[in-house]
Amino acid sequence: MSAHAEISSEPIAPADLPLIEQVLAELRPMIHADGGELQLVEAHGDTVVVRLGGKCMGCIQSGETLGGIRRRLMHTLGKAVRVIPAREE
Repeated sequence: MSAHAEISSEPIAPADLPLIEQVLAELRPMIHADGGELQLVEAHGDTVVVRLGGKCMGCIQSGETLGGIRRRLMHTLGKAVRVIPAREE
């Protein structure tokens, strides 16, 4: 997909889940290198919920990390998505 390609507003479909997992798997080594952890919790509508762990928890850069994940997912899926952290209970 080029930088000028259209981004769809279609919701995330079950067929998108393998692509989402693939993107997270590609990003995981960079996050591990900084002592962090990344896990997909769920994806529905226009939202991908991830769990950031390890040194990512409470890190001031976690917002940048979520933004990077969002950009990569939008590029790969061609859909507008939100990436939010899972609520810790």
